[in-house]
Amino acid sequence: MPMPTAPTTAPNALGGPGRPVEPVLRILPLGSGLVLIGLGLGLAFVGLRMRQSAG
Repeated sequence: MPMPTAPTTAPNALGGPGRPVEPVLRILPLGSGLVLIGLGLGLAFVGLRMRQSAG
């Protein structure tokens, strides 16, 4: 997914047409964050389980 390099212009009620729009942060949705947390916890528990079985 290509990211635009130059700021885009859009009509604005305050600045009129042609004024550059401020860059917007693209934040991951909440669901993907929860999935990443779940994967991290699962990996931690797998590591603990392997550590217990090895010792």
